[in-house]
Amino acid sequence: MARTLGDITGELTERIISPAKAESERIIKDAHTEAERILAEARKESLKIRDEARQEAEQTLKQMDIDLRAASRSFIILLQEKLEEAIVQPTVEEEVKAALQDKEFLKRIIEATLHEFTKQHGAENNIEVLLPEKEKAALSAWFVEKFHQKAVSNITVHFTDKVSFGFKLGIEDKGSHFNFGKGLVEAFSEFCSLRFRKYFFPAKEE
Repeated sequence: MARTLGDITGELTERIISPAKAESERIIKDAHTEAERILAEARKESLKIRDEARQEAEQTLKQMDIDLRAASRSFIILLQEKLEEAIVQPTVEEEVKAALQDKEFLKRIIEATLHEFTKQHGAENNIEVLLPEKEKAALSAWFVEKFHQKAVSNITVHFTDKVSFGFKLGIEDKGSHFNFGKGLVEAFSEFCSLRFRKYFFPAKEE
């Protein structure tokens, strides 16, 4: 039986074109499947990156809040210290100096302090009093008169430029003294600072 052109065309279609079409469809289907897989992975990775970025941003904001609070506290403390230095201590020092420059007041303080100090330490020790050199003319005669009258012989008085105001009191040759000058300024400054903070920097109510 003779083969026709149609027979040849049909045979070619069946043996070549149809398998090729099927393979092409399979490749396209596989490509679609792979594309969907890639897109799904990309979406998943995108969500992961977004979540990580959000968490990092939240952590950064929290840390910034912590840092800002710490900076605010440090600023308030620094401001408080600067105000105390500028207001409290100079005012206290001015008032203490003014009181101790009153000769009669200074004499009463020295006498009362020596009385108590000698009761505690004077029996076995020589007591040393350090006074400003500028007060020598005003106080040296008073010391001689006051303590010679009481027959107190274990008190040594020195006038020195190392004491600017007030006086120092201690056991001779021990190297340490109670400071009734700058020591009083420090004590009263601390006392006043507590009240200064109370009124100018009141604690926040919880």
